[in-house]
Amino acid sequence: MTHVAYPVELETHWLQVAQAETRATTIRDVLRRLLPDIQRLADRFTVARPADGIATPYLRDTRACAAYSLFYAPQTHARIAHVLAELPPFPETAQPLRVLDLGAGTGAASWALLDHLGRRPVALTAWDHSRPALRCLHELFAALRRARWPEATLRTNPEPLENFVVSSEKFDVVLLHYVLNELSPSARRTLLARAARSLAPGGRIILCEPLVHEAGDFMRELRTQALADLGLHVLAPCPHEQACPLGEPCHDVRTWKISQALQILNAALHRDLRHLAFAFLVLTPAEREPAQTIRARVVGSPAHAKGQTLCPACCSDGQIHRLQLLHRDFDTAGRKDLRHLERGQMLRLDSLKPLGDPALVRAVPAP
Repeated sequence: MTHVAYPVELETHWLQVAQAETRATTIRDVLRRLLPDIQRLADRFTVARPADGIATPYLRDTRACAAYSLFYAPQTHARIAHVLAELPPFPETAQPLRVLDLGAGTGAASWALLDHLGRRPVALTAWDHSRPALRCLHELFAALRRARWPEATLRTNPEPLENFVVSSEKFDVVLLHYVLNELSPSARRTLLARAARSLAPGGRIILCEPLVHEAGDFMRELRTQALADLGLHVLAPCPHEQACPLGEPCHDVRTWKISQALQILNAALHRDLRHLAFAFLVLTPAEREPAQTIRARVVGSPAHAKGQTLCPACCSDGQIHRLQLLHRDFDTAGRKDLRHLERGQMLRLDSLKPLGDPALVRAVPAP
């Protein structure tokens, strides 16, 4: 399995910003001086998270933006890269692809999307209440645009999310990364509805959120709202649009390649960064195209035995099945992928064959 690496150019940029803020000389000294800032941020999102969400701004100045970006931006980039890898290509447009990043922060989700799109022309709008964050975002874009995204343009909008209202301007992509968990339930519903009405035909809303158990299963609630009230369809990750059959919040757990600076930081922070656990939804007003194969999304930990892999999966029929994947049905590359199967991965199957055990079905891979 190939893990997308965090671009060295992005990490180097943030190290340079942090160096200017800390007046340190070596990378390790830069990171050592930022550790208290990063510790406060990490605690703010976990053990010290306010019961009513994150009400106070945390990207208050350039130093905070650098600390946040060195610790969180690599994780954001990897999450969005995982999500985008599941999607069919973005539809061609006569004009640059219009992207709106709501709650953009310092831009990590936008950079992942621009990297995914390559040299496709993109008109990016970054919206955030933090002026320091948008200033840092703009400076990074200006520094790296020529080398990484020469066909992209950028504009920024320093306003609170509640000021985002539907206008005549339409977007092909609306990004909401780790934003909705900080809002009240009614504010989430309102923002999703406004984002939906801001989509161009065939556009996509990309939602990605952490697992915040005290907030309930709000992604399931937003999925229901999108399908029942907003006229949207689920492009990913669900292989169907029936009621969610899971008894727990639907989420991915993915391994990833940790960036160098983050490895150094975590030697002192001791956070469990080996896996990325997150929930996502990609919504579109376009009708889902009929699937040519059975789609099954792994929703639990696989078990490996001699000659077979067993795993629970949410399937195109709207049900959870325990799949038996016989290694002899796969080629060499396929058998290798089975050994590294992770929660959230999508399998494309030719058929599901009932076995003597009613809890088990044999899954035959698509050719």
